[in-house]
Amino acid sequence: MSVESRFTLGVVIPVPQPHRDTLRAWRREFGGEATEPIAPHITLVSGSYLNTWERAAAQVRRVAQQGSQFSVRLGAALTFRPASEVVYLPLESGTEECWALHRALLGDALRHESGFAYHPHLTIAQNVPADRLDAAQAALHEVDLEFTVESIQLFDTASGQWNLSEELPLGK
Repeated sequence: MSVESRFTLGVVIPVPQPHRDTLRAWRREFGGEATEPIAPHITLVSGSYLNTWERAAAQVRRVAQQGSQFSVRLGAALTFRPASEVVYLPLESGTEECWALHRALLGDALRHESGFAYHPHLTIAQNVPADRLDAAQAALHEVDLEFTVESIQLFDTASGQWNLSEELPLGK
């Protein structure tokens, strides 16, 4: 099996409206313009694929089809500091389902490549000055957002940018 390390992919949970706009505004305020092109999401896998794109995409489709809708509840902002300069919203519910999807996605043609262990969350700000991280954590200390996860999204980076390849409904 060869790994085409120059090609990576991402599988994420998109955040539906109206929470998407709220989270986008927070990410823009605290994370800066660099967050603008990236829609708020919860990452399930970010890595490379083994063998071919077609095999990896087929695996993501299988996992989505075998999955079920579930609820996610996001809570008050936390930080990964000092390990990583990140402020994020933790999952108050839905963590087990994210872990199950993560494990199922890694079962065949995908690799998860990260310097950190998998931890389901929604990033608000990263790689910005400490005062911006502090402001995000202080301002978002009473977050309580809930939504139903109905789909997952598959992204590719074949052209050097993250490109949405497919949105796959769970359980269909």
